[in-house]
Amino acid sequence: MNQMLIEWMTGIGHYAEVNGGKLLRDHVKILDAQVISAGEPAGIRGRQLLGIQITAAIIFPFFWGYILSYIPIFDFMFNGPHQILVFLFLIAIGFYFPQMNIKDRIKNRHQSISLELPDVIDLLTVCVEAGLDFMGALRTVVDHQKEGPLKSELNRFMQQLELGRTRQEALREMAVRVGLSDLMSVSSALIQAARLGSPLGPVLRAQSDMVRIRRGQKAEKAAMEAAVKMMAPLMLCIFPAVFIMILAPVIIQMMGNW
Repeated sequence: MNQMLIEWMTGIGHYAEVNGGKLLRDHVKILDAQVISAGEPAGIRGRQLLGIQITAAIIFPFFWGYILSYIPIFDFMFNGPHQILVFLFLIAIGFYFPQMNIKDRIKNRHQSISLELPDVIDLLTVCVEAGLDFMGALRTVVDHQKEGPLKSELNRFMQQLELGRTRQEALREMAVRVGLSDLMSVSSALIQAARLGSPLGPVLRAQSDMVRIRRGQKAEKAAMEAAVKMMAPLMLCIFPAVFIMILAPVIIQMMGNW
């Protein structure tokens, strides 16, 4: 069933890509990069994701339009010419919803890799300074690494080396594939060290420190943004309840005096 669904979405995406002009072809290239960065969930690629977007854009307005039309409070949305705008809005939401899901997967994957990367670099540094070559150190680290996006990417990196790719090419491909700035920085440093013949131990240790510093800066930024993000729930949920508790007795007393 899943295979049939993927083939169906592939057919829809292929037809749209072929007949949609340069705009859709460029969109498929963007989707390909995003799907790869998300770890290729369910084995889909950009063309399949385009098929899912088109299907969702068709189903979404009918599904939600049917549901909302039975809720009296939303009757005004389906009366008069402005209902066209409502359906256009639902079509747009349906089209971009699958891509939003992929972006959420990318964000979660990047967070997981960012958390694991400093420890992996530290272990790699210890192994290299203990006398192992880069590939031996990497295999040791990957064998002791828990399952996750970073281990998956490192396994893929080693497979590329076993297939005959140079270390520089495999590192560059991994950095582009993941799309994470911290990993790009580490890959660039390793590529530069290989070109100059520099020892890997100091380079890895410096990169580990830099990654930890950037992770701390991101945490500080998130902490500073938390107060601003809390304002909306406070205004919508907590403040009205507080106002009701404070003002309700006063209003009831005033109504009683009238």
